[in-house]
Amino acid sequence: MFEFLQIITLRATYECQTGGRLPSYLGSTVRGVLGHCIHDFSCHYQDKKCLDCEKKEECLYVKSFSNTGGEAGAVNPYTLYVHGEGRQNWKRGDICIFDLTLFGTGAEQAYIYLDALQAAEQKGWGAERLSFRLMQVVDPDTGKVIYAGGKIWIRNLSPRPLQIMERNASYVSLFFDTPLRVVSGKKLFERLPFDMLLKFLMRRISLLTTTYTEFQLEWDEKRLLEQAKEVKTLSEYWREVPFKRYSMNQKEGKLELPSKTGWALYEGDLSMFVPILEVGKYLRIGKGATIGFGHYEVSYDR
Repeated sequence: MFEFLQIITLRATYECQTGGRLPSYLGSTVRGVLGHCIHDFSCHYQDKKCLDCEKKEECLYVKSFSNTGGEAGAVNPYTLYVHGEGRQNWKRGDICIFDLTLFGTGAEQAYIYLDALQAAEQKGWGAERLSFRLMQVVDPDTGKVIYAGGKIWIRNLSPRPLQIMERNASYVSLFFDTPLRVVSGKKLFERLPFDMLLKFLMRRISLLTTTYTEFQLEWDEKRLLEQAKEVKTLSEYWREVPFKRYSMNQKEGKLELPSKTGWALYEGDLSMFVPILEVGKYLRIGKGATIGFGHYEVSYDR
């Protein structure tokens, strides 16, 4: 169903070279470092904001990393997932591992992101400008090495079609291990009924498909949402997570992003929704996917 979508995951491993403190949710910091690297590569108008730049439609930075508008709003062709979130105190020798998943035209231009992963060694991370050394980059899905010891295996930097296995299911459990920001009318969700979950997943899949592929996705959204309303929420639990990140566009330099972590268990005729739930593991749900938000694990009764 989703073979039209090219995808590749770059799992990067860094070693901390200088001790200090970093935010407990590191996705925003990692995105900022990579963004500065790609901006340095591609921008010829460093004194202009992307929104005001007349070259933004052809800019590599805008296309690959920071979409500033258009039909899909600010949706971008990648997601981040930092392993072992929660650490704040770092010392020399500590290991940082994160997954950078690219799709569509982003996956087809994976070399841009690999360049940024290497250049991140030259950037200071966080407010204390900690130094990290890139140890390796691998594709966890194929087990192939892409970068290690200063050597690049460029032939292994190859995207592949996203293949989703269908299965029957009457129960589905979703566990959100990073902050989730499902926002409607500027209000953070209180509960997550299955039809709301599906609505936001389908919207994100549609936006990414429209912007970063040449495929025309056709599905009966109205019918799917009507059937999703028949799925029951057996149990759910949510815990609010106060989150702030640096933003130069805010007056006080900080952007508040209230979110939640938790889980939900659904019951019903879920087989038809399995492909959408599976692709959502890669594309995520809600706001903040490019800083690691909206990541979930899904389990089925059979």
